[in-house]
Amino acid sequence: MDIDNILKLSLKELGINFSKAQVSLVEEYLNLVYKHNKKLNLVGTKDKEEILIRHILDSISILKYEKYLFYNTNNVEKILDVGTGAGLPGVLLSIFLSDKIFYLLDKTLKRINFLNLLVKELKLENIKVIRGRAEELAKENLYRENFDIVLARAVTSFNILSELIIPFCRINGKIIFYKSKKVFIELAEHREVISKLGGKVDNLLEVKVPYLDEYRTFLIINKAKKSPRIYPRNFKKIKKQPL
Repeated sequence: MDIDNILKLSLKELGINFSKAQVSLVEEYLNLVYKHNKKLNLVGTKDKEEILIRHILDSISILKYEKYLFYNTNNVEKILDVGTGAGLPGVLLSIFLSDKIFYLLDKTLKRINFLNLLVKELKLENIKVIRGRAEELAKENLYRENFDIVLARAVTSFNILSELIIPFCRINGKIIFYKSKKVFIELAEHREVISKLGGKVDNLLEVKVPYLDEYRTFLIINKAKKSPRIYPRNFKKIKKQPL
């Protein structure tokens, strides 16, 4: 089956409304990632179809819960994607949620350059690219507790990821982690970390990603109160002494 059919059938299976223009943009995104991946090592997967399934469909699958997550809250406008890498999931979501502003955060210059290329080539006007370290930017007033939704698809240790990400979210906003089956062990071991950072576990939303034979779920955390000012700490300290 060709890329176009896999994409369209998958969007239908997930119950996601789409236009020809949106499908075209997703396919252009795939082509750009595939073209630059060997040189920039954007994703671990080198096969084009596998990039589509493992990274693109996985990123888009959250839109199965679009109304609940992105519209059933007060004025969701600013969404931060931390450790975005090749723009996963932020770039893909920006294509389908064109009324939201997506901020893509990464520390690596080659990825930032690629993201700027993407934004220009795909003419995505609702994306802002930020270069920096999460533990530093989360301390700045411009970014701290300033986003309605904060997303992370990164595979970093759960308690480390929580400390880096939760401080970015405003009170009554949402933090969303893309997770595998490990989430149940992680929650059992580190639920108190979320509370310490001002968050409260709200929900686990499972999804079946088409053509991907792996468990996927979204951990939804509500920001209940301000994160203590001492967090996030210096990254060396975070790694050495996780919460």
